[in-house]
Amino acid sequence: MTNTAAQLLTVLGQHWVLVTIGCLELVVATVLAAAILCGKREEKGHGYRLKGAERAFLSSWTGRTDEACLVFRNRDRLPVYAAGDTGKLLGVTLPEIQEDFAALSRHMADPEELEAGWKEYLSWDGKGIFGRSWEQPGGEWIRLSVWRDPSGEYDLLTFRRDTEYHRQLEESRKHLEEAHEASRSKTSFLSRMSHEIRTPMNGIQGLLTLAEGKLEKGSEAYQYLEKAQELSDHQLALINDILDMSRIEAGKVELEEKPFGLRALGNRLYDMFAKNLEARGIRYEVNFEEMTVDRVIGDELRISQVIINFLSNAVKFTSEGEIIVTFRQMMLRDHTADLMIRVHDTGIGMKPEFINRIFRPFEQESIETSKKYGGTGLGMAITDQLVRLMGGEIVVESMPGKGSDFSVFLHLPVAEEEGAFTEEKTEAPAEQGNGDPKAVFHGKRILYAEDNEINAMIARELLEGMGAEVEIAANGREAVERFETHSAGYYDFILMDVQMPEMDGRTAARTIRGLKRSDAEQIPIFALSADAFVEDERLSRESGMDGHFAKPVDYDVVGQGISDFLRRRGKQQ
Repeated sequence: MTNTAAQLLTVLGQHWVLVTIGCLELVVATVLAAAILCGKREEKGHGYRLKGAERAFLSSWTGRTDEACLVFRNRDRLPVYAAGDTGKLLGVTLPEIQEDFAALSRHMADPEELEAGWKEYLSWDGKGIFGRSWEQPGGEWIRLSVWRDPSGEYDLLTFRRDTEYHRQLEESRKHLEEAHEASRSKTSFLSRMSHEIRTPMNGIQGLLTLAEGKLEKGSEAYQYLEKAQELSDHQLALINDILDMSRIEAGKVELEEKPFGLRALGNRLYDMFAKNLEARGIRYEVNFEEMTVDRVIGDELRISQVIINFLSNAVKFTSEGEIIVTFRQMMLRDHTADLMIRVHDTGIGMKPEFINRIFRPFEQESIETSKKYGGTGLGMAITDQLVRLMGGEIVVESMPGKGSDFSVFLHLPVAEEEGAFTEEKTEAPAEQGNGDPKAVFHGKRILYAEDNEINAMIARELLEGMGAEVEIAANGREAVERFETHSAGYYDFILMDVQMPEMDGRTAARTIRGLKRSDAEQIPIFALSADAFVEDERLSRESGMDGHFAKPVDYDVVGQGISDFLRRRGKQQ
């Protein structure tokens, strides 16, 4: 290292040697040091003249058009030195800048940018690096970086043409917006497809049900309709799974974090399957072991979806024996409960080699299994993805002919104001109308909001066939008006489509809940909608509805759901 270079480094201090600005590197630091040294040697007018090694070192910058620098003297904010071709890069020379710093604004796309940048620079505390970018006329971008020397006497301003960086940045922003738009379009498409597919499917299945009621059971025509109904059910199950899987893969499944009760969840799981399994002679229990907490924070609907999937498979593959659901608290630490929820069955079981493939989409153990038991092969893939989203894991144990155990392990925060977990034996659901879920409609006056004429006709015929009195409203606004027109208690409950003209079902539900009359808050309102995702159910409940049933409408499911709701409400009163 020459004596001159060593002297320059001494002036700068070690941390200046590490400064790198594009390809300026040590040269920039040397410029500042040279200017400072020159300030101690020779001054002429407003500038400084370099001597000896400094002049030779800086001569290599002559004509440089992509980078330049200025040295500012802080006591009078005067540019005392320039390196590089400021005229070609910035459009102004050092004398012009010395004469009037605002001359820079003539070469900025937004002149006000200079004033804003100058104020920000004047308020800078000199620590770190001050930076700013601006666009020049013609689309060129300039990047300014400022360092203050250790003595605080001088600032080094470096300018670099930054157009390529901004071009790449703009392209990245454009690609990001295109990706967001594609994602929004995919979500909108999935939602629209769900609605467009389910609405006619509701009509098809409803008409099949009406036609079956006109035929003698066991007749050839009746058997044809039964087969058509089975094919329709299979097609709908496939549509449901494909749409749900697509939403997961598109990243459009958002988890909810709200308090819920494990005991209440267990009761609902019991109610959903108890009657069916009891009729088949299969022992069914929901047990709680070593539980000290009840209310936890998580996505109750998604957790329910996972366990229901396990249970549905257990019901499908178990012809005798037992199905046991077990909630077990493994550990409680830092206000977080480590939980295991296991579904045990004594069904046909699985071969060990299939367990490794069970969570792949469209995987089934064999063609024979698919033909005998049906299914799409997507349920377990969806379940696995949901558990991963919740930060949990699934463990599967199974042997052919011995049954299967599906266990999900979750880590859920304990809700505040947690009460002690009380052991309470899950009871069989109360009988409603001699065990017929449709009996809940008998003798009831129902307000049904539905804009599709065919679906409205089908609903009226089916419900009146079950002994109900039905009034049809063509949209949400009409449903609100009919409710307001009649006295309190006139309707027993409301069935509400979601997507309707003039006023949608959720808005109608919120409007009814907000009315100043005695039954506005209490009348049961249930959504019957072609919007069938878990998020849709959540939106319906948030709007004030008491339940959400997906189209095509299965009135056995609807009747059972309404019965369960009325039974739970009766217990709370």
